[in-house]
Amino acid sequence: MQRHIRSLRGSVAEELTCNLREVLPEECGLAAAINLPDASRYVYDCLMLQEHRGEHGVGIVSQEGEEFHMLRRVGSVKQQLHGVQFDKQLPGDIAVGHNRYATKGNATSLTNTQPLFFNHTRYGSLSISHNGTLAKSNEIRTRLAQEGALFQSATDSELIGHLISRSSSDSLEEAVIQMTKVIPTAYSLLIQAQDKVIALRDPYGVRPLSIGTIEGGYLVCSENYTFDQYPDCRHVGDIQPGEMVVFERGKDDFTRIQYAEPEEHFCIFEGIYFSDPRSRHNGYWHEDFRYQLGVQMYRQHPDIQGDVVIPVLDSGKHAALGLAEASGIPYREYFKRLHNPPRAQRRSFTSATYDERVRTAYQKLHLRKEKVRGKRVVIVDDSIVRSTTMKIINQRLREAGVTSITTCISAPPIVDSCPYGMDFQDKSQLIAYNKSIEDICEGINSDRLIYVDPKGLDVLSKETYGCGTCSGCFGGRYPFPNEDTSS
Repeated sequence: MQRHIRSLRGSVAEELTCNLREVLPEECGLAAAINLPDASRYVYDCLMLQEHRGEHGVGIVSQEGEEFHMLRRVGSVKQQLHGVQFDKQLPGDIAVGHNRYATKGNATSLTNTQPLFFNHTRYGSLSISHNGTLAKSNEIRTRLAQEGALFQSATDSELIGHLISRSSSDSLEEAVIQMTKVIPTAYSLLIQAQDKVIALRDPYGVRPLSIGTIEGGYLVCSENYTFDQYPDCRHVGDIQPGEMVVFERGKDDFTRIQYAEPEEHFCIFEGIYFSDPRSRHNGYWHEDFRYQLGVQMYRQHPDIQGDVVIPVLDSGKHAALGLAEASGIPYREYFKRLHNPPRAQRRSFTSATYDERVRTAYQKLHLRKEKVRGKRVVIVDDSIVRSTTMKIINQRLREAGVTSITTCISAPPIVDSCPYGMDFQDKSQLIAYNKSIEDICEGINSDRLIYVDPKGLDVLSKETYGCGTCSGCFGGRYPFPNEDTSS
């Protein structure tokens, strides 16, 4: 996928009109349904609940007997699949789907929308759905092109299909394992073949993937909270790092294959804000982890003082609750996030002047001014990227008459780029890369700025999720080979 750095190469308006979830969007959502009538309907339901993971494109491929049916569209699930007659357009008892957030490849190109489909390989027809960003993608693409490969898209995900189809292995499973030896990271994958779906995570477990069972069939999703929408669905568990799970048509069980030694380093941003707070990793709820981040901030800084703790909704809510309960400072939601304000569409950055952009930001977050007048405010959010949004928030609090502002951030400063699935690769654009905490504090018009300490985050994440995490963007070491993935 040609690198799409909307969040850091665009105008300041981008950050003015969005919270962090929209400035640094996550990398795609996967969903599959196996051995279920109207499987595509289940996939649609799950993609809808994972729409926060990608709105650039959506696609579903279903199987009815020996026939494959495909529907791919540019745009969000809500916009593009509303009104689809799934039983007629996408029939069958097996289906695989994908929410796309573009990191490589034009976001508006249908050819880059997944699932990617490969016809007439030695393993039959295949569809590929990928969450993550592949290491060494430029090098591998160049080699395959020199060997005569014809590419249908600009996505790094297509490399997976070419490597599998070129394998001389006797089985599809062996071909997939052979592919993983060429591309070690970073992916969760759904590979659909005739009468079969293969789901796997890379050996480091960077991106999530879980299994649920319902009505004698199975669901596979990036986020397991999607299973909770069905009263009869049971969460079987997470697919483990370095594990491949094979589902077959008509079979009551599935096959687990540990194809590589696991060395889990789960992306900590899934825990901090990527995943829905009601999703779980290794059995632990993300919202509980975010709550504990707030508690951790108070443990690090027990001298925090204020009359009220206010979250920047929705991203700072759970950390603010933890901080408030640990400190005894009252929690109040005096900011209300408006998701559909007039002239401020969710991902629109078209305001022509700075004043218009500020007005748009004001429309996005409504403040009860009379509630904060004369108060010492503790404001909580999950991160600061370039600082513009937080500066506007604090400016609004000043104008409302607060006496002091303590800004608390439930993640360490982001000081390094990420090559494995987050949409910031130019670290010079990160405010914490070239400024001190004191400079940032002054720039955002705060009296005090507190971040979660990286060491404290590392300890808490290991205690919480029971595994290693990837937090190289906070200045630590990436736990896997940091190959160049830039375009």
